[in-house]
Amino acid sequence: MTVRVGHIRFLNCYPLYYGLERRGALSGDLEMQLVPGVPTELNRMLAAGEIDLGPISSIAYARNHRHLLLSRYVSISSLGAVDSIQLVTRRPLESLRSVALTTQSATSVALLKTLLKLRFHREVSYEELAGSLEEALKEHDAALVIGDQGLEALHFPLPGTVCHDLGLLWQKWTDLPMVYAVWAAREDFARAHSTELLAVEAELVRCMDYGRQHLPQVVESALNLYPFGREELARYFALLYYEFPPSYQQGLLRFYELAHQAGELEEVPELRFIDDFVERLR
Repeated sequence: MTVRVGHIRFLNCYPLYYGLERRGALSGDLEMQLVPGVPTELNRMLAAGEIDLGPISSIAYARNHRHLLLSRYVSISSLGAVDSIQLVTRRPLESLRSVALTTQSATSVALLKTLLKLRFHREVSYEELAGSLEEALKEHDAALVIGDQGLEALHFPLPGTVCHDLGLLWQKWTDLPMVYAVWAAREDFARAHSTELLAVEAELVRCMDYGRQHLPQVVESALNLYPFGREELARYFALLYYEFPPSYQQGLLRFYELAHQAGELEEVPELRFIDDFVERLR
């Protein structure tokens, strides 16, 4: 059967896509279909059963953890700056009153609200980001942008604004890595198709490793597709961390604990992994 795999349409997933193409994973014996979308779209699709496995916002796993399982091998994370998640402000963080929020990422929104409430002790009004960043900043003190738009805000800044990297703010506060996206599968799919799921998960790990091992070639390939220079692309890929070791799992759990304190989560979830679940089935 064909495993439907979500694919984030942002630069941060380009090393994986490069590996998929170069290794021939999309045209080989493994039956796998890529389903593109921004993180919030993939969150909804996985919850609705429209994809079987994919990268979702880490906060989305917490909100649906009873029905989902995590890959223990891949994530999208950083220790410190991430570059692509920027709070663009017209006034100091300590005096913010209103923020326009991206609709493309659930984790970034929850992280920002947690930071502003618990770290900066700000009660802020929020609205969805509509239109351009420049238009949003005419009506709000700040705007949260992510992905390629976040990178553009950082590298092509608007006059009179300051960019605050949420990964850096998180590290300065907690001294921990931040996990923005996890790869997750539906538990019912894992129960019914464990062999196919494990095979696709393993190939995704190999493709991600391939992309990371060929970063100079990934940068050269991305130059033709994105409006950033060689230096910016190399820096960005070097900042991102795609594995999910225990230290990053602990960083994710701390995020869940603080998000719960801030009212962004009803409970702190357990991290349940695909391979553990499949092993118990056997």
